[in-house]
Amino acid sequence: MAKENPSLRAAHFAALILAAIMLVAQPANLVLAQETSGDGAQAEKPTKDGERPPVLVDVTTADKTLLSIVDAGPPKLSEGEKATAETAYTAFQRGWFLTALGLATPLAENGDTAAQALLGVLHEAGLGIQQDKTKAADWYGLAAGKGDVGSALQLAQLYLLGTGVETDKKKAADFFEQAADAGNASALYNLALLYQEGDGRPFNEVKARELLVEAASLNDAEAQYALGLSYLEALSGVSDPGQGAFWLGRAARRGHTSAQVYYGILRFQGKGLDPNESEASDWFERAATAGNPVAMNRLARIYAHGRGREQDFAAAAGWHLIARTLGVADFSLDRIVESLDETTMTEARKLAEQYSATLMAPTENPEQESP
Repeated sequence: MAKENPSLRAAHFAALILAAIMLVAQPANLVLAQETSGDGAQAEKPTKDGERPPVLVDVTTADKTLLSIVDAGPPKLSEGEKATAETAYTAFQRGWFLTALGLATPLAENGDTAAQALLGVLHEAGLGIQQDKTKAADWYGLAAGKGDVGSALQLAQLYLLGTGVETDKKKAADFFEQAADAGNASALYNLALLYQEGDGRPFNEVKARELLVEAASLNDAEAQYALGLSYLEALSGVSDPGQGAFWLGRAARRGHTSAQVYYGILRFQGKGLDPNESEASDWFERAATAGNPVAMNRLARIYAHGRGREQDFAAAAGWHLIARTLGVADFSLDRIVESLDETTMTEARKLAEQYSATLMAPTENPEQESP
């Protein structure tokens, strides 16, 4: 299997905050209460043991209309009360971005770290103001300089990708390190990859692994996947198939599809753990149904050869058709598909249509071969 280098990524500070405003409607407030009759008296519906069961009663507005966060309006200040960064964040979370901008700007200019971080988010995402990632970097820089972990993480990402600033892997590593020192899993992961690649930090596989262990222990799935690969495909140092399989399994169970494929291969081949073709098939199927084309071809091979699943050429062809549509070839499966009769192919196409709204014709020049 060709080595799949995990891409550099940071947990987006802005995205984490933006997630708060995705919940634009508050859920109904439900409380436990005794059943009541129409006039408010308790209904006589005792259970077998004589106790009345609790019921859920909707105690929202009288007309049962839910009030959205946006409809709630911006935060209100009492007479003489001064706005704080918390006030600005409240406006932001309710979707009143221009209000948040107006409240945060004077605070940020006066050195408020939280307000500076919020202005970084607003400028980076273009909320309440024209998008300007250069200004975002400036505000993140001020906040990071005062120890704000989220701002350091975002600024590292900007330097890593050259967004709003000149690409500078050294500065990216410095800011990742600042966030990593505070125990941020994403920063630990990204800093590890820079050590692993020798870019922004000198190549040091031992240091990279130490950082990955720390991030993986914080349940970062990407770090768990990368750590598993480091044990299995180490360029130097100690390889440990057992540890590699362990960490890939952790990532797989957290829904990391690439880890699911790789862990399935290890389980099928019995590398680093006991072989189990049936369980391997389950992992391939999980990744395949999540849209991973490599897993689709792996699952197709399982069905074609009857190992881990009962032999089923229609299922094999169906999964391979989807993978091939997505640009991942497998010439051995191509030959199997070409040998099937029309009845079997009709069943295969029906299976493929369950997972693909429109099944495009297979490409004659596939971009890549399945590992």
